Amino acid sequence: MPGLSSCQKSMQPVQTEVRVSTEIPELKGRVNDYAGLLSSDEINELSEISSTLEERTGAQLVILIVPTTGDQSIEDYSLAVMQAWKIGRAGYDDGSAIVLAIQDRRVRIELGYGTNTFFTNDMAQTVIDSFMMPSLIRGRYFEGLLNGALEMASIIEEKTPSNLLEPL
Repeated sequence: MPGLSSCQKSMQPVQTEVRVSTEIPELKGRVNDYAGLLSSDEINELSEISSTLEERTGAQLVILIVPTTGDQSIEDYSLAVMQAWKIGRAGYDDGSAIVLAIQDRRVRIELGYGTNTFFTNDMAQTVIDSFMMPSLIRGRYFEGLLNGALEMASIIEEKTPSNLLEPL
């Protein structure tokens, strides 16, 4: 099963004025901030990491920030997002997502089957624990997402098998 990595550590709570819904939100771009945490410059910086990754490898990375996943576990919610948004190339299934649920204080890296062949769940957990959580637990959400996205992009660029690389 793809993307079995999740984090159960606590983060700083944040007040949001966003409508709470557990429906899958609309895919707006590479970074989808439905909790209103990021500035436009921060969204652009994260989007650039995703864009560069796709240009170099063909793999797609999206980031979703929501107030809550409601009654759904973050595992079920992030998998539903990946399937609804169709992240990753057809036939390659090389998409990945970082899903951050602020009020639930949960973060997850969801990996498509293709990506999961070389980016293991243990590696995803290490990205969360070592690169994201030190910032997230202090309420530095952009920094945590940036660190996670940079490390994920680095691993995917390094580990993507040559038969999955697609010249763009």
